[in-house]
Amino acid sequence: MDSPQYALTLFITGATPRSVKAVENVQAFCGRELEGRYELEIVDLYTNPDRAQPANVIVAPTLIRHAPKPVKLLVGDMSDTQRLQSTIVV
Repeated sequence: MDSPQYALTLFITGATPRSVKAVENVQAFCGRELEGRYELEIVDLYTNPDRAQPANVIVAPTLIRHAPKPVKLLVGDMSDTQRLQSTIVV
């Protein structure tokens, strides 16, 4: 049986400490838990504000798992590994 492929988008606001920490935490988690089975798009809402509304993002950092379904969402600096695990991994 093939392992699921994960499609993730992390919305951040520039290089704020909270955004930088979220990027580091998500990249470390994905590299460790989903090696070779994920695509992570990082969207800076300062440079791409038009991406927030279609994704229903009102707070950053926000992580959205698009695939596998169902879509899941997590808000914060992504430092809670248990919440990250339960949001991302099927």
